[in-house]
Amino acid sequence: MRLLADDIDVIPIALTQSDNEAEWSGVIEAADYHGHRGYRVRAADFRSDKVFGNGTHLRQFVYTRSIIDIAAREKLDALHVFGAFYERPLIGAYAAAQSGLPLILSFRGIDLDGWLFGPYLAHVQAALGVARACVVMNAGAKRLVETLLRPQAPVFVSHNYVEPDAFASNATANFPRPSGDVIGCVGEFRRIVGLDFLLRAFDSLASKREVSLLLVGPLRRAEAHFYAAAIDGLRHSARVIRPGAVEHENVLAYLMACDVVAFPSFSDGSPNKLLEAMAAGCAIVAANVGGIPEMIRDGVDGLLVDARNVGDLASAIESLLDDPARRRALGDSARARVAAEFIAERARRDCLAYYRAAGLNI
Repeated sequence: MRLLADDIDVIPIALTQSDNEAEWSGVIEAADYHGHRGYRVRAADFRSDKVFGNGTHLRQFVYTRSIIDIAAREKLDALHVFGAFYERPLIGAYAAAQSGLPLILSFRGIDLDGWLFGPYLAHVQAALGVARACVVMNAGAKRLVETLLRPQAPVFVSHNYVEPDAFASNATANFPRPSGDVIGCVGEFRRIVGLDFLLRAFDSLASKREVSLLLVGPLRRAEAHFYAAAIDGLRHSARVIRPGAVEHENVLAYLMACDVVAFPSFSDGSPNKLLEAMAAGCAIVAANVGGIPEMIRDGVDGLLVDARNVGDLASAIESLLDDPARRRALGDSARARVAAEFIAERARRDCLAYYRAAGLNI
């Protein structure tokens, strides 16, 4: 929303499921999103739909009706589905088709890796048949969409970017500094982040040197039991530091408190946390997956490994722990790369390009 504040008005529309069966036909309410006006749409299923399995997916149709009403009320010029997963692509495509509006479809995060292998592939394919522009986060995703899904519209690559002023300059990392080196990782911890690989690599390193693991962020609720048990089961679990979720403006302080930062992702599109670590000048070891190789040049801005190979992950981390001069060189290069390439102005140009391709006169 901030990127194009001088060019267009963006009106967010959030779709939420209500537990009140009386709201089955939909409730549209005004909402505030970080100072921007928008809407929240609530709609409910009947409990009998879930018990007897005879629902008509009417709730999803109610969402489309509500979006159409909002589009007419606000005289919208286009609809943009930001995050093409679950029923969202089809809901957006249906509303766009009924409203006669151009559709922009953005694939984020693991939309292409985690959701295509389920019941929603047909939804994505239908939406791609309607979309005027398609947006992905890296070159590999562009190749996949163009080859596998064959959209009618052009596919644009738009990486994430860093806003340096989003971080407090006087922030401090609120944890007792341990003796020895600190390996850090920041994110919402779940399978896709590769936490399994990092825990095993850390336990191997901690068996032969004084090192701690700093995990900044929450555990995904559905996976918290598994990972809490996995952490507690480590031989060196006492050296795992878990401050939990921290305010975003303070993240840089935690990153800068680390000697090496690891991103052992199993899949990732264009991770913001990796860009933030680069902006902090961290020495980074990251997985060679998704859009990460387009962000980190191996041996220049950080080290890339197959994080599933725990031995290789541990060796790469250890090589940087043993070489402070190389850590500084990699961190300096990463900081310079972010400042030159992963910036708001570049992202703004990307947005203007795909909105114009969709037919907007901006």
